[in-house]
Formats: sequence, C-alpha cells, structure tokens
Amino acid sequence: MYRRVSQAILLNKLHRVRVYGSLSREYPVDLLFFDPGGIDWARERVGGLLLKRGRWQQGYFAFPKIIYNRCFPEPQDLLLRLGQILGSEHIFNDRTHFDKWDVYQSLEEQGLGEYLPRTYKYTDDDFGEILTRHPSLILKPRLSHGGAGVLKLTLLTPSVIIIRSGVGIPVPLIGADLFIPLLLATAPPETFIAQEYIESAVLGDDRFDVRILMQKNGGGNWEVGGELSRIGLASNLLTNHYHTIAAPADFVPSPLLARLRVISQAVAESLDGSYAILGELGVDFLIDVEGNPWILEVNGKPDKSLFWGLADKALLRRIYLNPLAYQGHLLSTLQARQVP
Repeated sequence: MYRRVSQAILLNKLHRVRVYGSLSREYPVDLLFFDPGGIDWARERVGGLLLKRGRWQQGYFAFPKIIYNRCFPEPQDLLLRLGQILGSEHIFNDRTHFDKWDVYQSLEEQGLGEYLPRTYKYTDDDFGEILTRHPSLILKPRLSHGGAGVLKLTLLTPSVIIIRSGVGIPVPLIGADLFIPLLLATAPPETFIAQEYIESAVLGDDRFDVRILMQKNGGGNWEVGGELSRIGLASNLLTNHYHTIAAPADFVPSPLLARLRVISQAVAESLDGSYAILGELGVDFLIDVEGNPWILEVNGKPDKSLFWGLADKALLRRIYLNPLAYQGHLLSTLQARQVP
C-alpha cells in the first residue's frame, strides 16, 4: 500500500516549486507534485515530490484525492483517465489551453457580447467581406498564447493592405487578388479567427492592458486574486512586449477598475462548468480611447510569475494559496457527501 495524499498539483514536468516550499510552513497541508510521466497505471501509484512543512520528499504515493492541474496544454486523455478513477469533480482546471473561438461563443451566449470585439470564424469566401467591414483587423491563432502568430491588417484601399506582426515593421501588400490568398495561407481559416481592432488608450508613449486573476477561495467562491497591468511602447502591437508591470489602480479610475472586476466575475461564472471545471483563470482587458473595457483574452493557465513584479507579499501569498484553500473546500464538500 502506498500513502495517499489528499492534495496534489499536476505539472508539465516535475520540479520543486520554490514558492510553495516557503508557503508550506504556514499552510500545514501535505502537497504532492507530480507529472504525467510519474503515473504508474498498472500499480496505481504516482511517483512525485511530497512537500511537508518546507521539506521535500521523493517517492511513490497512491493516487491523490484532489488534483489542481497546471499542465499547459492540458493532457486530455490523462485527465479523463484520472477522472474515471477519482471522479471528474476531483480535478479542476481540466482545461488550460483555451480555444479563442469557443470562449468567444460561450461568453457571447452568456450575455457578455458588449465587452467582446466582434470576432469571426472566417472562410475563404467571406474573408474579403469581413476585411471591408472592419478595415483594421487582428488575426489570431485559436490556440496560441503569448501573442504568438498575431497579425494586424489595415485596409487602406480595396487593393492596398498594411500587415504587421508583434513588434515588426508594417509591410504594404498591393493587389487584393494577391494579398488575400497570401493572408489565407498565412492565417488558415481552420486555425485562426479574425477580430475587429480596438484602438487602445495610451499613457504618454505607452499602451497598457489590465489582467484580472480570478480564483476560487477556501469557501468555494470566485474572488479577485490579483490584478496587474503590462505597460509597453504604444508603437508595439502587443502588450506581451512590455517594459513594466504596474498596479492598475495607479492609473485606471476606481469605478472602471471595479467594473472590470465585475465583468471578470461574470466571465469566470460563465465558463466554469460549461466550458471547463475551473478553479482559476485570467481575464485580459484593453481600455479603448473612450474609456470602454474590452475582453481581449481569457487565460486558462494564468502566469502568476508576472505578479512578482508588483512586490506585494500579501498578494503573492493569496494567489498561490487560494488554489490550495479551494482544494481543501472540495475535500470538505466531498467528505460531507459521504457521511451517511
């Protein structure tokens, strides 16, 4: 028999997560870290690292009770198999690699369309029409992250278009009979979406976004775990290329920031259960030149390392411990159901 640990974190690759090493001294719960390669299905055991009050121990353990998935992309077949053994309700963040088109449709159906740039799943036949309707378009891979593969198109005349990527130099293309097939080959309709371009508000020579990290807490309720802004040059297309991490409260009006929190709560509640079994997600906003908020991205595996740039110890403690507290809530709930 192998010892069974109640709470576990599934990683892409097994390693010691240092921040949990220090936090475990104040959070007296044994925590197992493991990766897909550590699962021994035949012997029903997991090889991993056990963290107990700041000490790491390597060994083999029985399948844990509650799993917090931090793999990106999520190992779908593996999570399905674990869910069949443990129960699907014992795993959260079972989807971390969000499909932008599926998320757009889900949020629009839940009444959040007013905060979403018009987005299209285009075809060879209607791409030219969409480009005419929105002379400035963003093309995004449906499954990309970190701004990879994003293109901005600006139609100057029916036969002249400007194309740019990331921090790249804008390049003119002439002749619709040439540039439309080229764009469709570069951004295939099967894997890309088209989104209307929203002009961002600026701070001097910079542009910014606002990220709201939504997490479930020890009561099983959604709350704002943290918030930050990435600030980059206005000449850059994406805020992924940033030079500063800042607190949004320093330059976003309080009523607008409160509104972003409310919208993020609605996003979390809309996607949780219907799209994935979630315990956290990140919502990225752009504020336009008129001060209106737009949802640009929803992240299934929000990057917590960005929050270290704020040097806020209480915030860091909260965003790393919230998922563990939520695991504790799930354990209490499941145990209560088992009491006759």
